[in-house]
Amino acid sequence: MTPDTMMPEIVHSAVPGRLRLKVPRIQNRPERAKNLVTHVLSLAGIRSANARSTTGSLIVTYDQKIAADEIRKQISDLLNLVDKPAPNTAASSPRERRTGRNGREKLVRTPQRQATEWHCRTAGEVIGTLGTDENAGLDSSEAADRLKRFGPNVLPHEAGPSNLALFAKQFEGLPVMMLVGSAAVSFATGGVADAVATLSVVALNGVLGYVTEGQAERRIHALTGQSDHPVRVLRNGAVLNLPSNRLVSGDVVLVSAGSLVPADARLLSVDGLMVDESALTGESMPVAKSDMDRLVRDTPIGDRSTMLYAGTIVAEGRGRAVVVATAGDTEAARLQRLSSTATRPQAPVEAELDRLGSKLAIASLAACGVFAGVGILRGYSASMILKDALALAVAAVPEGLPMVATTTLSLGLGRMQRRGILIRQLSAVESMGALQVLCLDKTGTLTQNRMEVVTAVAGREEVPLDRKAELGALAALAVLNNDASVEDGAANGSSQTEHAILGFALSQGLDACQLRQHYPRKATIERKPGRPWMATLHEDASDDRLFLTLKGSPEEVLNRCNRLVTDEGSVPLEASDKKRIIELNERLAARPARVLAFARGYTDSPDADPQGLEFVGMLAMVDPVRPGAKALIRKIRRAGIRPVLITGDQAATAAAVANEVELTGGGALRVIDSTSIADLSPELLAGLAQDTHVFARVASHQKLAIVKALQASGRVVAMTGDGVNDAPALAAANIGIAMGESGTELARDVANVVIRDDNLETLVEAIAQGRAIYRNIRRSLEYLVTTNMSEIAVSILEALHGPGELETPMELLWINLVTDVFPGLGLALADPDPDVMDRPPRGANEHIVPERDFARMAQDSGVIAVSALLSHLVGLTRYGPGPETRGMTFLTLSQAQLLYTLVCQRTDPKKLHPEKMLENRTLDLALLGSSALGVLPFFVPFLRRLLGIAPLRASDMAFSLGAAAIPLATVLARRSIQLHLDPEDPPNA
Repeated sequence: MTPDTMMPEIVHSAVPGRLRLKVPRIQNRPERAKNLVTHVLSLAGIRSANARSTTGSLIVTYDQKIAADEIRKQISDLLNLVDKPAPNTAASSPRERRTGRNGREKLVRTPQRQATEWHCRTAGEVIGTLGTDENAGLDSSEAADRLKRFGPNVLPHEAGPSNLALFAKQFEGLPVMMLVGSAAVSFATGGVADAVATLSVVALNGVLGYVTEGQAERRIHALTGQSDHPVRVLRNGAVLNLPSNRLVSGDVVLVSAGSLVPADARLLSVDGLMVDESALTGESMPVAKSDMDRLVRDTPIGDRSTMLYAGTIVAEGRGRAVVVATAGDTEAARLQRLSSTATRPQAPVEAELDRLGSKLAIASLAACGVFAGVGILRGYSASMILKDALALAVAAVPEGLPMVATTTLSLGLGRMQRRGILIRQLSAVESMGALQVLCLDKTGTLTQNRMEVVTAVAGREEVPLDRKAELGALAALAVLNNDASVEDGAANGSSQTEHAILGFALSQGLDACQLRQHYPRKATIERKPGRPWMATLHEDASDDRLFLTLKGSPEEVLNRCNRLVTDEGSVPLEASDKKRIIELNERLAARPARVLAFARGYTDSPDADPQGLEFVGMLAMVDPVRPGAKALIRKIRRAGIRPVLITGDQAATAAAVANEVELTGGGALRVIDSTSIADLSPELLAGLAQDTHVFARVASHQKLAIVKALQASGRVVAMTGDGVNDAPALAAANIGIAMGESGTELARDVANVVIRDDNLETLVEAIAQGRAIYRNIRRSLEYLVTTNMSEIAVSILEALHGPGELETPMELLWINLVTDVFPGLGLALADPDPDVMDRPPRGANEHIVPERDFARMAQDSGVIAVSALLSHLVGLTRYGPGPETRGMTFLTLSQAQLLYTLVCQRTDPKKLHPEKMLENRTLDLALLGSSALGVLPFFVPFLRRLLGIAPLRASDMAFSLGAAAIPLATVLARRSIQLHLDPEDPPNA
């Protein structure tokens, strides 16, 4: 059977609803791959398809109710069509072409209906278009048919990388490729043991990265599971409680306070409806909704009062609406698609390792060219030239480089996870340390995304919340005029505003249940547009009339009052009293806070307009700043990181929060409204973003533009957020940080860092850890490059000196494994410097190994090489070329590198304190273990034969070890000279 006729095979099906298939028929045939994807998307239940012709693989996501094998069979039936495109794909197929984050073309199933600007239509027009009935809803059979045609109401969920893809990702990068290349040459020249040893290092590194990143993925996906909630739906004229995933366009849904809006819907009728849209728009205050005729076409999404959007929450009142969009058609799904087009820049450590790997590759090729030239001039055989070139290639590649970087990052990732920060990629750990600009969302990030009473006014005077005796009357009205219930001594259900008001009353020591029993509610007059107040009427055993409570806008409530409750009792409400109360309201509202006034009275008729009431007081509520937010900003600023507030809230609210957390550290605050940047070019926005502290009333696409503008100047940018509206910016930022408890599923899904308990203080720890990791990796890299340069120098000089003198590839590999991995890890696992958060982040263009350091590294590598060549020359004098000479060179070279590790704990020699060189216990143990491994081959015959060395006499060993101490002594002597010439204490390094 030829590959062209083979049927698809299932490669991976562990993720529910996701299938990877091997399709030989499309391998290296991009047109076939494109056609196959088009045909696959015509199958029922298929949500997306992605083909790679280079590997002959096909990935599909599909309805989990369909068996994976059934999908495979259906795709098999389509293989005879891969040479033909699907008919009329441009006109009729429900799919669109877009590019995913990995740069590959992807076809995704899109809505069967074209997007409609439903807010521009009247309720009657929407009902007619969707073929439903406002009072009876859809017929059950029609609803079932629509569900079958358009699928369940579930937000499309992008599955994480497969296990195979995650494992393959660990083997990307030039250092790993160089190791694989040297192993291939070893196999080709008969060095099986050399190749196996090299590949073992590569495999160990890959397994370590795979395990750590896989754990992070599983933890984050555990937070992002979707759940179906019950929804009240009209079907066949009856109200049913259905799972949200069974909703279809045309369904008429009933919502009330506390309801999670299950889909996008056009309002048909409202009764005091207020909706919390913070997850979608970032606006923290609930917005009023209406059933007016139509809105203009360009009405911003935050001002579409006739619409409900999936993922938002009903705060107050109730309403009836017709579903206009479900699943992938919703605004939430649109934001998800916008998130998928955003690409995260390469992490600094990845870019630096690639750059360093490229330099090592060039140096290795150049040295191998020198080797080949010398060999040709001397008339060496081709096998000898190849063998020498292989030895040099092994010497040039630091085998510990990928393992040290990966292990250090993974251990840092583990520490962060134990502190409640889940990090999806290893590179994000280091990116935290490179952070230069921190973009903060306000609602749910700096603030708690809940309302809390912060100020109370009794009568005409502001009263501290702990003076319960003066607030008793106000607290009683807060209980009676409230839709929230009491469970286990706490407010439950209804809106955040009602929660806050009832919470205030409970904090005053009132028994809410007993009070409500004494004054049972008989009727409610809901607030609505044009009526900014809510009234409740209660039975009073001591009076034949109905007891009335009023809650609402202070101006409206005052206009309905003629008396004022004071400490002396009820007194006439004078004009001066009204003026005083209005001034208090304006001052509280400017905080800014939401202020509600309360009044009471009696009425004979529940239909009468409330008048002649007693004004009792006011409550001011805010979305409180998170504990620790102010301290976080202070630490962030001290670390040289610039905080920027980006929010969908009003400018006054955003400025108040920015001032409360001291965003500018006492400097002038620059606030820009989104209307000022709507038409700016990316270049102008990039310039404006450099000195703006607060961006207010920002839509999701503008958040994305601001993040990209900050990145355009070369800065490493982090974005925090918890809402659907934050997702595109989270996906594009170098570091996307989502909240684990309060965050939406989409925000957690696109972020590469998740704060599990929403505690921002742990963010400071993560930044400090990232900085320490970068600095330690830098020290490790300088050590690894310096020691490998010494091996290159030794190898070149040995080859130039004469044939047969060069160290064997296995000998050099053993030296690299012994001196690279454990000492490198010892350096990389040092504790953070005490002042790690007191200095600015490194420059955007600063290399992990600065150019200025290469001169010092070259000097040190030269000294190490000289010490090894000294032993080599002594060995030649005593024994000539052979195992004994190689043994002396091997011992000096390995031990000199290990001793040199002690002086690599500081990159600035003036910061090197000899008395503190043995304080890093991890490094001390690594050096002891590595030293033992360095001398082990001399006592194990098998290893001696494998490495090509011979046992040494005591005098030879003593001389080799003495020569190994030369580099350490040289660096310490140089330090003393530098301190003598320039005693000033330089910045820490």
